[in-house]
Amino acid sequence: MTGIAIITAGREDAYQDYLQSVKGGHDPAEFEEHLSDAEVEAVTDSETEKVHLWGTSVDSKWQFVEGGDIGLIYRDGRYIAQATVVRTRDDLDLAEHLWRTEGNPWDPESPWRYLVFLTGVAEIDVDVESFNELVGYQDNYIPQGFSRVSDSRIRGIEDAYESVETAVNELTGSGVRVHEFDEDSLQEESEEEQELDLGERIVAASRDGDQYEELEELVAKAFSRLGFEARWIEGGDDTDVEVTAPIHAVVEVKARSSGTLASPDATRIQGHKERHSADQAIVVAPGFTPAAIEDADRQGIVLLATNHLQALLERRDAYGIPPEALATYLTGPGAFQDDRLDQIDDELRTRLGGTEDLLAVMEALQRANPEEGTADRLRLILKGMYNEERVPDQHVIEQSLNLLAHPSIQLAEYEEGQYQPTTTKENAEVLLRRFGNLITEVSKSSEE
Repeated sequence: MTGIAIITAGREDAYQDYLQSVKGGHDPAEFEEHLSDAEVEAVTDSETEKVHLWGTSVDSKWQFVEGGDIGLIYRDGRYIAQATVVRTRDDLDLAEHLWRTEGNPWDPESPWRYLVFLTGVAEIDVDVESFNELVGYQDNYIPQGFSRVSDSRIRGIEDAYESVETAVNELTGSGVRVHEFDEDSLQEESEEEQELDLGERIVAASRDGDQYEELEELVAKAFSRLGFEARWIEGGDDTDVEVTAPIHAVVEVKARSSGTLASPDATRIQGHKERHSADQAIVVAPGFTPAAIEDADRQGIVLLATNHLQALLERRDAYGIPPEALATYLTGPGAFQDDRLDQIDDELRTRLGGTEDLLAVMEALQRANPEEGTADRLRLILKGMYNEERVPDQHVIEQSLNLLAHPSIQLAEYEEGQYQPTTTKENAEVLLRRFGNLITEVSKSSEE
């Protein structure tokens, strides 16, 4: 959940601190004795090459602020600046180093030790009444000191807007807009968009430097089509796509008319990973140089060429590969190359070769009561139908149910924790022949 932190710069001394530390920023060299090289890189704004931060003594509010939250600076009835939180840190020594200077009203009993590092600082001009209306505060509410908008109010914003980021962007004209993608949103595409092949559109856009925004959106849609929960982060100094389930990854999207990306820019990507507390980083581009592949392997970054993303979409559409299975191949460092695609195809052959398992599960679904449409209950039914050696294990049954319920097959449906058949075993057998050679190959091998 993206939060909103409010920084007040009402007093003149606080305003001067804002000008120095937030708007102007500090030279990264000032932090070298207090932070590691990697930490200095992570908190340095890539655009300004400065470190922007604020210190507070209000730990009760500060402790709930997280990377990725929106920071708003308030002064004299208006919000005057907006930024994104990179990370937080409790560091009294660093705070003293920066602010315990002549002319600054440092209070040793209440030091500004609770630090908030910021990036993408931009000036805005929003009256307090408009902000109060957005978050549901009373019209005359005036922030007093460092604070954070409560989670309940944040959830209200999420219900009213596509995202908190989009709501604040509409209010301030600054920051990013976040667009969530799921099956429902993809179905809302125009007929013309639905008729165009998503993979082909991605490959074409990746080789056109003027279509970078369209490419970002298409890649977010692609991950959603693959079954992941994905969101497009439009604009700002942030990652391009965030995948939140079943893996948590930032996705950097690069268009190159030359067809190859020379460097994944590992430092910038690491900053985005930390901002979103992501576990993995994926770079999508039309292709990669050998040097980029070696760099990605060292840095733990996955490189995914757009033609391979297109191939994954084709296999997902045809065979209903679950995202959990794809995630295995999208989290190994280095480039996603033909060998990983071959592994997926081998897994498909094994999986699709289990036609008898699929048909057995369909027959069990036909026999099951409505409340028995789960893998464990179906396995008990199958034990009553076949000899023990013919009964698939629970994992195989779960995979079979997932495939049978896939929108491209629709031989079963999933509702309220239960699978139910949508047709007979006989009709299912006819439809499953659409898998063609993959099933035929395995059937032949099993007969031999």
